[in-house]
Order: sequence, then C-alpha cells, then structure tokens
Amino acid sequence: PKKGIWIDGGIHAREWVSPATVLYFINMLVTQYDKDPQVRQFVDQIEWYIVPLLNPDGYEYSRSSNDPEIRLWRKNRSPARCIQQSTGLFSAPQTTCCQGVDLNRNFDWFFGQVGSSTDPCSEIYQGAYAFSEPETAAVRDFLQRHKVHTFLTFHSYSQILMYPFGHQVRTYSNDLNDLRSTALSASSQLHRMFGTNYKVGTGADTLYPASGGSEDWAKGKAHVKYSYLFELRPEEQVWDGFLLSENQIMPTARETWEAVKVIASQTLNIPSVARAPQRQTQARSCTDRDTLCGSWAQGGACTTWPEMRQRCPRSCGFCAK
Repeated sequence: PKKGIWIDGGIHAREWVSPATVLYFINMLVTQYDKDPQVRQFVDQIEWYIVPLLNPDGYEYSRSSNDPEIRLWRKNRSPARCIQQSTGLFSAPQTTCCQGVDLNRNFDWFFGQVGSSTDPCSEIYQGAYAFSEPETAAVRDFLQRHKVHTFLTFHSYSQILMYPFGHQVRTYSNDLNDLRSTALSASSQLHRMFGTNYKVGTGADTLYPASGGSEDWAKGKAHVKYSYLFELRPEEQVWDGFLLSENQIMPTARETWEAVKVIASQTLNIPSVARAPQRQTQARSCTDRDTLCGSWAQGGACTTWPEMRQRCPRSCGFCAK
C-alpha cells in the first residue's frame, strides 16, 4: 500500500505565502512526473492529500482591504460570538461581539490551555470547544478515514521547522530522534538552495507554547509518524513579515520543496508493519496544570504545599526519571 502525506496551507488568513508555497508543491508533482525520477517515485508510491487553503473565508477577507485590521486578519470568519464585560461597579455590563476562531487553537490537543484564549475578540480565540469549526472538523474526519504517515502544515513567518509537542516546553514524542534527525536533514537541504537558515525544534522550545495545534493533534491523537509545522520566510526579527514581498514567493516555495522532498523520502522508509501509537515522553501525569507553577516552585511551594505534587509535577521535579 502507498504511504500517505497530508499537506495544508493558509490555516491563518494573513499568511499569504503559505498557500502559494503549497500550490507550488502541486505544480512540481504534476509537471515534473515525466522529468524527475524522484518525483515519479513520490507520485507512484505516495498518496498526496493537499489542501492549499484551509481557511478560505479568512484568506479572502484579508485580501479585501489594505486596512491593517483586515489585511492582518488571522482567524476564520465564523459567526460572531458575544461576551459581556463589566465596566465598573455602577455601570451596566457592555456586550462585545467578535467574529472568527483561531483554527490552530481548535484541535483536540490540550485544548483551551496555554497560548489560547476564551475571548472571542482575541486573535488566538480557541473556539467554543475542540473541532467546533468546519475547517478543523474536516481535517479530523479526513485523517480518521485515511492512513496518513506524514502531516505537514505551512505557516509564516519566522523560518522555523517545528515538530511536536508545542503545548509545553521540553515535551517530546518517544520517537524524538526520528523527528529531529529528519527535520535537521530537511532544513539542511532547504539551506543549500539560497542559504536560508531555519531553526529546528518544538514550537514551545523555539517560539512559544500553544495548545490546540494541528501538528500536535496529528502526532498525539491521529498517530502520524512525521508531523511538522513550517514557519516560512521571513526571519523572526522582521516586524512586517506577513507583508512578504512578491519577489520572495518563488524562492520561498522552491527552497521549501527541497525540504519536503527530504521528508517524503523518509516517509517512504517508514516500515509497513503497524507500530504502537506514539506517546509524549512527558506524559499528562507529568504536566503542570497551572501557568503559575514556575513562580510557585521558585517560592518554595514544592516542599511546603502538598497539592503541588498533583498541580505542578514538572516544575517541582516530581516527574519519573
């Protein structure tokens, strides 16, 4: 049976270079089949499931105006949700309504925890519940029906190649060596084309912790072997990186295709024998349950407050060695 590779782009509306890059992958698979033996092998031996634009309504909205609030829109355009906020002791609560959900906080992986928000007006609003949005539910349903060995999702920007898990620092799957070595090979091959440097690591270790991400869910719940998130050009220090110059589109796509080919080659090497589901090496029992755990631990609460063993096992060093 063929191996399966899932690729999606444009989950965040403002990250325009992502869908363009994914479209380039399709172009290469179609146009190079009769010219490049490696591409022919990829097409013959891999089922490619490619979604260039996972957030179409958000993307179109971001293209409707140069107003920064519209051009830099991140979420989808799901119906407005309202919250009541108190403005003072003697004032009536104000109702605020905002549209959209951050689709990359809406997957069922430590949903609603660090790096997401319950405020509908937040850029990182997680949604009412995991898979509340048709876009994320469609991804879930597809991966449950099809055997996928590799999951690739493309974002911008920062030039980072991320592997799971991103919900907490120093938290990895038990096949970390496979994930990391493949990522390093891919980033090295990418670098060879134009000298572009990528960082490699988990999202939590390289950027910031965030729960509810698609690549984490694909690894932790859908049991995909190779799961990666690419943060494409430009580098992290650029302040207006979402407004990538048009002349950067093709170089971005071309160098990233080099990385994808490395990962596709590794996908073909995955044994056909079914493996046990991959688990995180720092299991849920060893996950801090409160964002203040680090501060409490520094204050000596680990030795004076018995509840810290259950609430903050990681910060207190109670994890099994």
